[in-house]
Amino acid sequence: MNELKTASWDNSNIYQNLKDPKINFDLDLITANTKTIAEKNSLTDLESVTTLYRLYLDTNIFFYKLMTYSMTANSVDTQDLDAKALTDQVSKKSVEITKAFKPIQMWVVNSSEEFFKQFISDSRVSELKFSLEKERKNADYLLSVNEEVLLAGFSLDGLSAWGKLYNDLSGAMKVNIDGEIMGLASANNLYSNNDRIKREKAYRAINESWRQQEISACAILNSINGWRNENFKVRSTKNELHYLDQTCIAANITRETLQTLMTTTYEKRAVGQEALTLMARELNLDQLGPWDLMAPKPEVKAAEKISYPRAIELIKEAFHEVSPEMADFAQMMMDKKWIDCNDSQNRAQGAYCTGFANVREPRIFMTYDGSMKNVITLAHEIGHAYHSWVMKDIPFMETSYPMTLAETASIFAETTVRDYLLKTSKSKDELKTILWQEIQSAQSLLINIPARYEFEKRFVELRKNKNVSVPETKELMVASQKYWYEQTLSECDEMFWASKLHFSMSGRSFYNYPYLFGYLFSLGIYAKKESLGLDFHKRYVDLLKDTGRMTAEELVQKHFNEDITKKDFWLRSIQIVEKSIKKYKEL
Repeated sequence: MNELKTASWDNSNIYQNLKDPKINFDLDLITANTKTIAEKNSLTDLESVTTLYRLYLDTNIFFYKLMTYSMTANSVDTQDLDAKALTDQVSKKSVEITKAFKPIQMWVVNSSEEFFKQFISDSRVSELKFSLEKERKNADYLLSVNEEVLLAGFSLDGLSAWGKLYNDLSGAMKVNIDGEIMGLASANNLYSNNDRIKREKAYRAINESWRQQEISACAILNSINGWRNENFKVRSTKNELHYLDQTCIAANITRETLQTLMTTTYEKRAVGQEALTLMARELNLDQLGPWDLMAPKPEVKAAEKISYPRAIELIKEAFHEVSPEMADFAQMMMDKKWIDCNDSQNRAQGAYCTGFANVREPRIFMTYDGSMKNVITLAHEIGHAYHSWVMKDIPFMETSYPMTLAETASIFAETTVRDYLLKTSKSKDELKTILWQEIQSAQSLLINIPARYEFEKRFVELRKNKNVSVPETKELMVASQKYWYEQTLSECDEMFWASKLHFSMSGRSFYNYPYLFGYLFSLGIYAKKESLGLDFHKRYVDLLKDTGRMTAEELVQKHFNEDITKKDFWLRSIQIVEKSIKKYKEL
């Protein structure tokens, strides 16, 4: 796939390279601004507080610019020493500015209603209105100023260091598959291989590599969750801060909404299980193995690889069904080299979308191998990028949306591409190939994602009272999978807790249910496309623009007059999945 040689980022408008003198200039600017904030953070008159907040917002732009640049460099080569060094520098700057700014931030959070109204009326500071009001609402969970500063300082070499260690371990890990040595990113792509023997060999080789690191991987999980549990405990002096309260606050949803989502999905787990059974039948198996979950639809001959330019063309054609602007955006992402999908030595696992705050430009990272699964992944990430693009003229702090709502645009983009491919398929086999993708999404998001959620809950609960051993962690993983998969798998993946990056991300707990939320949420929105006609795209974009300044409940009520605390909304979305499964069975 020679066209991938050009499918690498062009970030030269940010910095020329990791040796660019502008990097040190920006680092020095952050240092100078941090010093100014630290020297004046005891001032509490309106003018001083507003001035410090404005300086903090300006400094954040430089911080995010540097952090994104270091992250993109690290993803392409996890062993790049210059990229690692920059990441360390930026992380330290982040802690320093957080510590310097914390006193003035807490002053505002605890200020009188009269002061706050005057303060938030400032044209620049007003972009923080939603986030500050949320902090004021949850002020009971705050510690003293000195304790908050101390905690921020310790987190760099405490909590954050464990997540960094996981990234270093996984980035350097090599997998031996029949004598061929490759990185985890390339090995994971083999789960989409047509050859079942290759898939199973990749699965067993990946797990064997993780077994060599299982003590370290388990220590990382214990340390991250031990830190979080202690954090919740010390913040519970006035009201208990439950670990699910914490994730719901971050996700801009209520516990009631989360409970309704998970309960409804569990009650309808037969839908996801039916997708698994259907896949097994098509693969001529009694049950799927864990290595079969991402298998392509069985063909008489191997599916033809889809070139990267053709993948973009397919996505454009699909997006055009919703809006020409969406289609043009996909082309622009490719033309401007804002997508990096070319395999590289020591490449990071997974796929993501990020962006540069100073120029409001998105970037996409993935490892493209020409499979239909990769086309859908590319559409998913372009959906994320489109979300940030339609918000580019909104004040920066109002564009910080939670994961629950982040997955709305990405899964909407996936659904749009699949729907288009279904409409344009020229044969029964083509139709089945596309529906296969929908069935895979159904089992992944209705069963696999909830099983991850179940594991994390069980691990957090057990970690409250003890250090969780490697055998216990494996047992929790197996029990959680059995709870959701029941009899649909031939065996459980006892090492999934180690191989899945999401469990070891120090910055965010429960990096799982937002995918389920986004899946069903976006299906519910997509279903309104026909009835709203030409008005749909505007309504959709207006919803995306509000994702950083409303709770999820408020957002849906405003734009689509729906109540997501009730089962009906989620049931209607699951019914859409059932129709896809039925359609596949009819074929």
